[in-house]
Amino acid sequence: MKWIIKLIYILIFIGSMALIVTGQRRIGPAGLMIMLVGLAGILILLYLYNKKFQ
Repeated sequence: MKWIIKLIYILIFIGSMALIVTGQRRIGPAGLMIMLVGLAGILILLYLYNKKFQ
């Protein structure tokens, strides 16, 4: 079960990075929103990681 969760985290990270790179290439508000969604994904992963150590 743990490896499934780790796989999901890796897929979310790769998807978030892809959104950030895709948003970087687009100019304007649409690109900014795509990058913000990618950033939110990474921040959620950081939150879930740090939650274990509190």
